[in-house]
Amino acid sequence: MKKPFINIKSGDIELEARLDLPPGEGRPPCVLFCHPDPKHGGSMDNNVLEKVNESLLKNSIATLRFNFRGVGNSTGVFSGGKFEGTDIISIVEFLSTHTLVDGSRLGIFGYSFGAWMALEATLATTKIKSVVSVACPQRWYSTFGTVEMVQPKLLISGDRDHDFPHGHFKFLSGRFTEPRHVETITGADHFFHGYEDILGGLTAKFFLGTI
Repeated sequence: MKKPFINIKSGDIELEARLDLPPGEGRPPCVLFCHPDPKHGGSMDNNVLEKVNESLLKNSIATLRFNFRGVGNSTGVFSGGKFEGTDIISIVEFLSTHTLVDGSRLGIFGYSFGAWMALEATLATTKIKSVVSVACPQRWYSTFGTVEMVQPKLLISGDRDHDFPHGHFKFLSGRFTEPRHVETITGADHFFHGYEDILGGLTAKFFLGTI
């Protein structure tokens, strides 16, 4: 069930967000979405996020999409990664005590710039139980193989990603700590046009088993 837009506090910033609940009773698990870089048009309304959102709702998982600071109707100024992690932690805290979702069963999904932010947030809090990274840019992705990330992680890339050669993606993914799952979508580039349903299926299956 789609809910109206809500505002979530992050320090002095207000973040525009929408919490979508699946049909049925009870408190479902919830996945938080992190969108691509707004300098390239990224927002909570991105095509990848919308399709994966639909897939999770069909699988009885609640979702929360939001705009980073300075994007859409969120206040403040986008900082390119300097403060956006703070925004994510604020939303995790919001969800962990929310009455309509199970705050002990939270996952996070990030695409492109949002994948970097999602992985960083997963390192920062144990309240995130598992993470999906889609098309994380190579310059940031390479840093995560040197740290221990105990949560289950699904790492996805297209084999035609212009930003990240497939062989290098496979090599760097192998450096992530277990548990990890690595998926390559054949034919997909960085934008996944026409492959959103495949992404949605992989993501839903992963979260059903990890949150």
